[in-house]
Order: sequence, then structure tokens, then C-alpha cells
Amino acid sequence: MKFIHAADLHLDTPFEGIRDDANSPQSLWKKLQQAPYDSFTRIVNDAIEEKVDFVLLVGDLFDGKNQSVAAVSFFIDQLNRLDQADIPVLLSFGNHDFQKDDEVKFAFPKNVFVFPSEVTTHQLITKDGEKVKITGFSYDKQAITEDMVAEFPTNSDADYQIGMVHGAIKSGNDSNYAPFTINEMIDKGYDYWALGHIHKRQELNQNPLIEYPGDIQGRHKNEAGKKGYLMVTDADDKLHANFVSTSEVDFTKLKVKINGSMNITDVVNQVLKTLEQNQFTNLKLLDVILVNDDNKTSNEVTNGLLNDLLIESIQQELKNEYQELNGWVYEINLDEKEDIHFSDLDESFWNETQSSVFNHEMINNLAKKLFKNAFIRDNFSSDEALQNLLDQSKILLKTQTEGNEKNSEN
Repeated sequence: MKFIHAADLHLDTPFEGIRDDANSPQSLWKKLQQAPYDSFTRIVNDAIEEKVDFVLLVGDLFDGKNQSVAAVSFFIDQLNRLDQADIPVLLSFGNHDFQKDDEVKFAFPKNVFVFPSEVTTHQLITKDGEKVKITGFSYDKQAITEDMVAEFPTNSDADYQIGMVHGAIKSGNDSNYAPFTINEMIDKGYDYWALGHIHKRQELNQNPLIEYPGDIQGRHKNEAGKKGYLMVTDADDKLHANFVSTSEVDFTKLKVKINGSMNITDVVNQVLKTLEQNQFTNLKLLDVILVNDDNKTSNEVTNGLLNDLLIESIQQELKNEYQELNGWVYEINLDEKEDIHFSDLDESFWNETQSSVFNHEMINNLAKKLFKNAFIRDNFSSDEALQNLLDQSKILLKTQTEGNEKNSEN
């Protein structure tokens, strides 16, 4: 038996965090908007070429409840390709593209089985005559707080029993997405659990396999790295899940070494040189980290970071070269190896107060209205984002205090 497990296609997704301004080439935006479609096309190509027994698509096929005509038309065209290859598709809707049962009116081909909102089991027979039972459900509202796995039947007489769940591990902080526990999945006696919702490749358990494939295309900086699907095969009476990358565009970090003697032009050239040396084979959206071992970054470069002159200069140079270099810089930060020490600012006061200012509760209170935008909320929810805010503040304070010292000397 061989099947594909994919989730979180998010067709029609907006690429957030990439500025749509004069510095961003229109060809870049066309590439980004097309990326999820190209990724799914590659998944379908692989399914047909590998002659898989079936395809599982576990929720959030579309980025929202209301889909564009173009996205739906594309998706149905790909399902038709699978139908022509005699490959069954079992799909569910998730919290992003939730559908009330009486509103589902997609003209899917005959090879497609859509799970309704109640837990349902669908049976199919593989080309080798193996009986496979697949149990799942779709979202009919944006949040599902019930433990849906509790309603799944235990393993029966099937050769393989598979569960499909678009959801997250039960926790005290977030139980809005079909919360489950790993132990209850194990207790069901299934051979494989196909998960969706978490946009990161994760294996929660090996026996049985409980797998998140991640999304098929990163949508912002918090979804970095290769994206794709899982090819699941049986060998030696055991299922094996192998990750296959299909993403056309990858968010990633790029470290660039600089020193204190460099000005903005030098740093721009160093970034371009590092990009060329990496020889990327597909387009990378880059969060550049300037690494300065000697901790003596020039004020020109530091100010260029703070007022966006540096990134604008880099993007201006990349406009005509990004396709050849397969890299576009959307963010740039400074990583100085030594901690910054303040002269005019009482350092003990800084050490005492920074933890009370730079914490998630304070950020949430200051940015309540901004956090209504899911991308902004997600972007600032990580400890890494908090550390970046702290680092940028220290750079700003360093620049200001050094400027005050020079003024006092004059």
C-alpha cells in the first residue's frame, strides 16, 4: 500500500510580511501567489507518477471560508487529474475553510469523498485487494472544542485503519481545534493518524505513526524551511512516512558576516556576495542576520538598519538579480556577539526593567488592535520575536547614547 498524506494547502493565501511596494518586483509577487498552486500540482504529479492507492487531504484546503473562483477551479482540475488516474481522494475541511454540511456545493469528481461534520468511516479497497478504513470529520464552524477522537471507532476488521484529524494536542491554552491526546489515539488501535492544522512537519508517535506533514507552502517567516507532503508506504508489515518537499518558495534565515569597518555599501555587497555563494536552487525569502564578531558595527550601518535604508538598498540591488540568485531579502537584523553596555544609561536599571517591559503580556497590552490581524499576532507570539524586539531596542539605545556622547564632547 502507498498513499499521500497532505494538509493545509491554504489556496488563496496572502503572503504576509513581504512588503508590496516599489522595491518589490511584480514578478516576485506573481511567483508568491502562484507558489501554493505549484506545490499542490507537484503533489498531484507525484501521486500519478507513483501510482498511489489514495490521497488524504486533511483540512484547510483553502485559506478562508469564501473561496475565489480561480482557487476552486484549480483545485477541481487537480482532483479531476487524480480521477482520470483512478486515484481516490479523501478530504476534510478545517478551521480556515469550514463548511456547513448543507452548504457544501463543490462539483468534485466521483473519486472524491468529503467527510461530513460528524465522525464518519469510509472504506476502500486498494489495487492489491487490501481493505482500508479511514475515519475523519470536517469542520462546520471555525472552532471545535469537543474531543472528536473520542468518537472514533476502535480498529475493526480492516487491513489498515487510518484516522484523519485536523486539530491540535489538548492543552490549557488552546483547545479550539478538535483537541486530542496522543494516548487516546494509541488506544484506538489504528495503524496511522493523518493530522493537519500545525504548519510544521512533526512526528508525534512512531507506533502507530501519528504525523503532521506541515503545510505545503510557507506563508510567512514563522513557517520557514522546506514544505511538502508525506509519502506513506508499507514494508515489513509496518508503515513508513517519508517527507517529500514540493514548495516553490522557502522562508529561511541567511547569516552574513560583517565587521566594524564596513559602511552600508560594503554590507550590501557582502549580502549579495553571500547570496551568490549559496547557489540556491529555488527561491528563498530571506531574513538576513548580520553577524558581527567584533561588536563594533558602524553608526552608519546601525542607523541604516533602524531607518530601513539598508534593506531598501539591498532590495534595490536585488530587483534585477533576485531571479538569478534565487533570493529576496525581506528582513534584516543585527547579531552582535557581545552584549551592549550603556554609558549614559544606568545599566543596572536596564537589567532590572527589561524583563518587565519585554514580555508577551506587555506586548499584548500594547498591540491589542494590531493583534486582531492574525499574522501580526502570530509573528509576535514567539520568544524569538520578543528577543528581536529587545535587540532592536538595544541597538536604538546604543546609537542614541553614542550620539549624545559625541555631542557632549563637542
